[in-house]
Amino acid sequence: MQNVLLPGAAAVLALVFWLRRKQLKPFLSNADTSGIAQLNRAQLERVLEPSDADRVEPDSLAGWASPRTEQERLLLQHRLRQAMADGPDQRLRAVHEAALWGHRSVLPLLRRALRDSDCRVVQAAAHAIEPFRGATRQQGNQSTRPPRNVARMR
Repeated sequence: MQNVLLPGAAAVLALVFWLRRKQLKPFLSNADTSGIAQLNRAQLERVLEPSDADRVEPDSLAGWASPRTEQERLLLQHRLRQAMADGPDQRLRAVHEAALWGHRSVLPLLRRALRDSDCRVVQAAAHAIEPFRGATRQQGNQSTRPPRNVARMR
């Protein structure tokens, strides 16, 4: 008796689940693709021909002066870091400003800009980092005396 009851219950349960299943909607049965094509064309036009508002004017940085005090230097670094967290135009302006400054402290910012999603920022960062390439740091003379057991180290 039990041999018939268990498979019968499983068959009834499978039949109930099969009848209650959701009907699958056909993929793109009546979708209007003209809106999608129009959006794609608009995006391609924007990528191929950037508008004048997207470009950073070199004249906007014409009155720029490098920082003179330590406080101005720290303020400039903070402003550049915040600009790198904003949109692509602000990042591009920050890279141009870092290139004008030309200080070694902007190298991490320029290295981060080399991995940016906007190709204009990457190109500007590559041009800005160019003066630092190949130049090695000059080692200063050892001003502190060596440890007392230096004779045993040699």
